[in-house]
Amino acid sequence: TRLGVGDAPARYDAALDLSALRGVVEYEPGDLVATVRAGTTLAELAEALAPRGQSWPVEPGLPERATVGGTLASAAGGPSRLRYFHPRDWVIGARVVLGDGTPVRSGGRVVKNVTGYDLTRLWSGTFGTLVAIVELTLKLTAIPERTVSLVAEVDVPAALQIANDLHASGLPLDALAVVTGEAVGALDARGEAALLVRLTGPAAAVRRLGREIRERVRCHDVANEAWDRVAALPLGTKWTARVAWPAATRPAIQFAGYPALIYPANSTAYLLRSIDRATFGKVRTSLEAVGGIAVLERASAEYKREAGGAWGAPRVPLGIARALKERFDPRGVLAPGRMPA
Repeated sequence: TRLGVGDAPARYDAALDLSALRGVVEYEPGDLVATVRAGTTLAELAEALAPRGQSWPVEPGLPERATVGGTLASAAGGPSRLRYFHPRDWVIGARVVLGDGTPVRSGGRVVKNVTGYDLTRLWSGTFGTLVAIVELTLKLTAIPERTVSLVAEVDVPAALQIANDLHASGLPLDALAVVTGEAVGALDARGEAALLVRLTGPAAAVRRLGREIRERVRCHDVANEAWDRVAALPLGTKWTARVAWPAATRPAIQFAGYPALIYPANSTAYLLRSIDRATFGKVRTSLEAVGGIAVLERASAEYKREAGGAWGAPRVPLGIARALKERFDPRGVLAPGRMPA
């Protein structure tokens, strides 16, 4: 689902398709651990785990297409980031292949394995430029007894303020998102913006939390499947930019009247309609000046090139990035040119 993320390849000799590497290799429900092949889709994984009341709590969007390996390689976020953090936090081991064909295993098959360097975390977010991921050992969690989703239809300033207040309140929310502009149609909502909240846990606790939120915000129930549509928003457009900013700052972006998906608690937003290159350049410059990012996830090769590349200013010093590439893929076989260095 994220094959188009990154710059155009420096060359294209052959395609490596890992989609046939599917299925669960080993599953230990009592240990909350499963080893799966990298081409397994998240929908297939969920189907295998659900009978035992367990799940891998990662929501990159389009689970019927998104794969376990691709989710780690792209560090794909989603609604579950609020409670469950990063996909790499739910991976405890990996089997990968280097650019020269050498197989490498990192991590282990037990949660408490702490031997050696945690290379598994290094593969996260490298988009296949260092290794080809072939198998992952995942840490699992129990499916909550009860899940309730609420939506409030408000204007953009109110949605962002309420979201920030809910996050600051310390209430145990499972997910929190704001959708703006015409993107609210994905929720069958009306108005300028929609604030979406998900609550999970024991049934009694969810009822109490739901009452407390309704006392704070005028909202109503919405189907839990709405979160699937929310997570898929950045993947269903011809142009998408992911922007992020330090938690202590506020982005100088006007979301009113513009389609966007915002995760306020994670200080991240997806811009969902193309803007002219000059305006995007100003957005990128202003965010990078305060330590943020503006990544073109979906755009034409021409747009990316004229905007200064998909990634903007490198977050990892180029010397370190080149050293890692030289160590794991010295011949530049894997995804050459996709990422800086």
